[in-house]
Amino acid sequence: METKFPLVLNIVLVVSILLTTVLWEYSVLNKNYESDFKMRSQRKVIGIFELINAIAWTLLLSFSNDSYKEAIFLILIFWTFPLTELIMWFIYKRKKPFTLFIIGNEFILNKGWTQKRDLTELTQIQFDRFTKNLKLDFKSKSGILIKTTEYKADQIQSLLGILIEKSENKVFVPNNYEPKIKNRC
Repeated sequence: METKFPLVLNIVLVVSILLTTVLWEYSVLNKNYESDFKMRSQRKVIGIFELINAIAWTLLLSFSNDSYKEAIFLILIFWTFPLTELIMWFIYKRKKPFTLFIIGNEFILNKGWTQKRDLTELTQIQFDRFTKNLKLDFKSKSGILIKTTEYKADQIQSLLGILIEKSENKVFVPNNYEPKIKNRC
């Protein structure tokens, strides 16, 4: 027994998944906190993993399935996340929302999920030169990744100074961190 969804249901499913992911990401623009320090995201980094995943599933489904009518909706579902990131890339480039806040000793990273940490519990700052991410480790909660390519270099320098100042542990700027400073002639 084969069960087939009607065309209308498939279209509604694909559109609702796309709208849900776009509105979820778009909700970041509406959140703003009264804070001592905040950083404006200059652009959104497009995740390469979602793009590779969508391409791989597209190739797999297009070569292995004889019925393209059924596979096209699965392919569209796999492309919703890369399309969402592309749409949000344009919106971030235009709006430049505030995504990082410091209120007293509380650190808030406002992305798809809002992450809050106590800066006095910061134990270590690490920098990955390959992905250009700062990783902040905390005593009681999981670490936070900050994509330095989304922010201006002078703002990252100010953030590092605040992090070192507010932490109760011996925290320092990683030796392998080199801020991207543009030469101005």
